[in-house]
Amino acid sequence: MTERTVKVIEPTIGNLNQSKIIKAAAYCRVSTNSENQVNSFSAQLKYYTEYISSNPRMELVDIYADEGIKGTCVSKRDEFKRMMRDASNGKLARIFVKSVSRFARNSLECLEAIRILKSHGVTVIFENDNIDTETMNSELILYVKSAFAQSEALSGSKRVSTAIRMKMKNGEFITYNAPYGYKLDKECHLLIVPEEAKVIRRIFELYLSGKGMGKIAEILNDENIPNASGKWSVSGIRYILLNEKYIGDSILQKTYTPCTLPLKNIPNRGELDMYYVSNSHEGIISRETFELAKRRMSQTTCERKTPQKHLFTGIIECESCGWAYKRKVQNGVVYWVCSRKKSAGHFCESKNISEENLKKAFVKMYNKLRRFESEILDRIYNQLLKLREKLSGQNNEVSQIDIEIADLCNKINMYTEFHLQGIIDDISFIERTSELKYRATELRNKRTKLLYANEDEKVIEDIKILMDTLEEYPKVILSFDNSLFSSIVDKVTIGKTETTTFKLKGGLCLDI
Repeated sequence: MTERTVKVIEPTIGNLNQSKIIKAAAYCRVSTNSENQVNSFSAQLKYYTEYISSNPRMELVDIYADEGIKGTCVSKRDEFKRMMRDASNGKLARIFVKSVSRFARNSLECLEAIRILKSHGVTVIFENDNIDTETMNSELILYVKSAFAQSEALSGSKRVSTAIRMKMKNGEFITYNAPYGYKLDKECHLLIVPEEAKVIRRIFELYLSGKGMGKIAEILNDENIPNASGKWSVSGIRYILLNEKYIGDSILQKTYTPCTLPLKNIPNRGELDMYYVSNSHEGIISRETFELAKRRMSQTTCERKTPQKHLFTGIIECESCGWAYKRKVQNGVVYWVCSRKKSAGHFCESKNISEENLKKAFVKMYNKLRRFESEILDRIYNQLLKLREKLSGQNNEVSQIDIEIADLCNKINMYTEFHLQGIIDDISFIERTSELKYRATELRNKRTKLLYANEDEKVIEDIKILMDTLEEYPKVILSFDNSLFSSIVDKVTIGKTETTTFKLKGGLCLDI
C-alpha cells in the first residue's frame, strides 16, 4: 500500500499580524462634564488620527466620535451605530478604543457588539485595559471590565440623582431649560419673552373659544409663527395647555432616572415624590384660564372614544395638502378621505378612495413590481452600491467639525473645573459656557445633517430587505394580503386624479 502523506495547505487569508494593509479606525467617547485633558475628546481624536496615519501597515478609514453621550445605552450613540454598520459592510478590520468603559458601560451590549464585530472579521484593541479581541481566548476578562464600568456608571447616576433630589427638597433646584415663552437669565431664572408670551395667550384663547389643538397648530403654521422645533403640532399645543409653568408654578421631578440599564429618563407615575413649587416665577396666563383649559381637555378626552387602529391608519396621505386620510363609512361602504377636506369643506381637491379600490390597487402594484422586478429593484440596488463606493471616505468636513466641537468641550471643561474650584462664580460660569454650549449644539446639528444627508446605506439596507421579503411571497397574488402590505409599504399617496402612489421600503415609488 502506498505510504500516506500529509501536505500543509497554507492559508490564503492572513491574519492582522501579517504584512497586508489593515483597514483601521478608532472609536472615541467622552462625557463633557468630567473628563481630564488626557482622555478628552480632542486628545483622543488627535492621538488616534496621528497613531493610525503614521503606521505604514494601517489605512485610516475613519474616526468615530460620540461626544457628550453616556455609554450605558447604544441606541443614542449615532457614531457607534455608524461604526457597527461600516464594520458589517466590510469597511473595517481593526478598531482602537481607549478603554472598555469608552466602548460601553453596559456589559451585555459590550459583549454583543464584540461578537458581532468578530463575526465580520473585525477585531478591537482596548489600549488601557491591554485587551485585544484578536488574541483573546475568553470573554471573561472583557465581561469583568465592562461589568465594572457598568457598576461605576450606575453608582455615578445614583449620586447625581440623590444630589438633585436634595436640592429639590430644599428649594434650591433650578431649571436649565426654558419652555416656549420664557428664557433663562444669568442665574437660570425664568424670564418672560414678550413676543412668545403673546402666542401663549393666543393659544389659550383659541382653545377656550372652541378650536381644536390641530386647528390651532394649523393657524399658527399658516401665519408662519415659529416655535423651538420649527412647526407647531398637536403634541406641542397640548404641552402648552397642560404646562403649569405658564401660571408661574413648577412641578419638579416629573421624570427620573432609575438605577437600571439603560440609564434614561422615564415619566414619574407615582414611583417617587414630586415637588410642586407655587409662584416660582412670573406667569403668562391667569390660573382661572389655565383651569378652564384643563377642564375642557378633560371633558373632550372623556367624550372621545378610542378607535381601533386600522391597517391603513397613518399610512395614507393627501398629495395636495399632506394631511392624513381618515376612515369614513357611508351607506355601508368604507372610504378613506383627506382629514383636512373632511374638516374644512372643499378646501382640498383630493379624491376619496374606497377601501376596496385601495386594496385592488395594491394587488395591481404588487403584481407589476414582481413582473418587472429585475429591471426595477436589481438595477436600483446595483446603482446604489456603486454610489456608496464613490461617496466613501468623504468625511473631511465632519472631521473638522469634530475638532471644533472638541475644542469647545475643552473650554467648557476648563470653566467647569474653575467653577468647581471656586475660581469663578455662578454668573461668570453661566456667561462663559452658555455661548460655547450653543455653538457646540449648532455644530452637532450640522454634523448630524452631514452624516445623514447621504442615506444610501439605509436605502441599500431597506431595498435588500424589500427584495428578501418579496422572495417569501408568490410572484402573483389574486387578493389583498394584510401582512404583505405591512411588510413592504411605507406610505400611500392619493392625488387629485385617480392615481394612487405606493411608497415602498427603501423609497421606491410606484403609481397605479
